[in-house]
Amino acid sequence: MEIKWIYDAEEDYYNTLTYWYKHNGSYTYSEKIMKAVEVLQKEIAKNPYFLAKYSEHLGMYRRNFLDNRFVIYYKVIEDKNRIEIHYFRSTKQRPL
Repeated sequence: MEIKWIYDAEEDYYNTLTYWYKHNGSYTYSEKIMKAVEVLQKEIAKNPYFLAKYSEHLGMYRRNFLDNRFVIYYKVIEDKNRIEIHYFRSTKQRPL
């Protein structure tokens, strides 16, 4: 399945990478996040329902990753063979 990031989710993702770069003064943790997201996207593309939890009130699936530090929320659009990532968040943020 094709993975498509919704603008706000992609912006939150890049803002998170920038935050950790500025906070730590190096790209090491940002690169760790990027690698984890890359692996997660491949897993979701192969089987979007595996290890995912469905959020009824949002109508989306969610997957935690990187030792449960981050979460993405996504919709599976079967007829278009596409997955849309709607939210990228730290698990320390208030839940949606």
